[in-house]
Amino acid sequence: MSKIFVIRINSLLSSEDSTLRFGSDNEVVIPLAVIDELQSYHGKREKREIADKILQYLESFDTRKLMSEGVRQSNGSILKVAKNYHDEKIQMEEGITETDKRVFQVCVGLQRDNPNRKVILVSKNRALRLKARALGINAEDFKDDLFPELNEQYTGRVEVQVTSRDIDYFFKEKYLPISKVIDKMNIEWIVNMFTEIHAIDNNQVGLGRYDGEKIVPFLFEPNSYPSGIRAKNVGQKMLLESLLTDWSKAPLVIAKGGAGTGKTYCSLAVALQGIDEGNYSRILVATPSETIGNEKLGFLPGDMRDKISPYLGGIKDNLALLINASKDDFDKKKGQNLETGLYYFEKGLIEVQPIGFLRGRTITDTLFIIDETQNIDPGDIKSIITRAAEGSKFVFLGDPTQVDNPKLNERYNGLVYLSEKMKGQKLCWQVSLKGTESVRSELSTVASKIL
Repeated sequence: MSKIFVIRINSLLSSEDSTLRFGSDNEVVIPLAVIDELQSYHGKREKREIADKILQYLESFDTRKLMSEGVRQSNGSILKVAKNYHDEKIQMEEGITETDKRVFQVCVGLQRDNPNRKVILVSKNRALRLKARALGINAEDFKDDLFPELNEQYTGRVEVQVTSRDIDYFFKEKYLPISKVIDKMNIEWIVNMFTEIHAIDNNQVGLGRYDGEKIVPFLFEPNSYPSGIRAKNVGQKMLLESLLTDWSKAPLVIAKGGAGTGKTYCSLAVALQGIDEGNYSRILVATPSETIGNEKLGFLPGDMRDKISPYLGGIKDNLALLINASKDDFDKKKGQNLETGLYYFEKGLIEVQPIGFLRGRTITDTLFIIDETQNIDPGDIKSIITRAAEGSKFVFLGDPTQVDNPKLNERYNGLVYLSEKMKGQKLCWQVSLKGTESVRSELSTVASKIL
């Protein structure tokens, strides 16, 4: 039986074709109160553009038909703008806005008029969904924006088994057909996926990458030590392979992993080496916070670097570790202000950038590190990544389990969105570092599991 979906503004603004995401045999209803919200929307520019396009889309239909029996969309579903149900009594006057009340009235009215069909309110607002259910209204999240559960999300890596003869072939011939992989039919082969190859009849292990046709060995492992560092585990070897690969082949790198797995450390090491070797003219670093995301930095003292400095503690800590890891080499070239890392900031080699101030920029010859990507709204990812120009490499880092933005969660955030959407794209390399690959103290590892 077909369903009736009543859609709220945040779900509606997920994309300009959001009304087409509810199945061909269902009915999509936009309350008049939501139309009012669309007309007066003053949020982020990208969302304003979507709001305008949705209004233009609605205007392309016969208005009287749109507000009566509804119009048929290209996918076969019915789209309707609902009349107000002012006579419906809502048993919850406190804690809801006038707009919410009008939307609830529409839901209750539609339930009364369609007793044999299921009416579902679609909203990203968890509190609103709870209030709706308290009123006897079915309420769901916007499923199009929800990605797989944490344990089902793409990791960019897989362990495979082969015979000792086949792993010898891999080392000798510098490639391995996937036909040689045991249980190959149970693996989803995705381009640029890293492979940890184990021989079933001895202890040999090899590392490779699926190039779309076959498994090829690493180019930089084990003889590359960017800024003097060495990979401490398999995950870091995979990450360094992604980071060291030229921007023309790997302009986008996504690294997921818990605290202490070395995501930022490895990224900065490769970035500093890239500066020294002339591969990049600068390092651009950004990390989100609610303050930065909302562009309300004026109350903080100092210039822009001072304002966002509190949000870059992790970057500075890792920079200090890298300097100490290769002290002699750095001393010869950098001189004073070395130990604090100020040299790189003073020379403009490292620039910090608020996420909200990227609009209009074109980023060239830069290694751009975006930290804490899980706290970026998925709707903002496109506006960041489209800043890339020739010669730049974008590195997105984060941990999908450490979401601080109250509007996001481990299935709906910028990191997971980017990872799942770009999975299988030839220019995107990604890897998830395992919790067992953390290089922090035993106390830190235990605390992260039980607290």
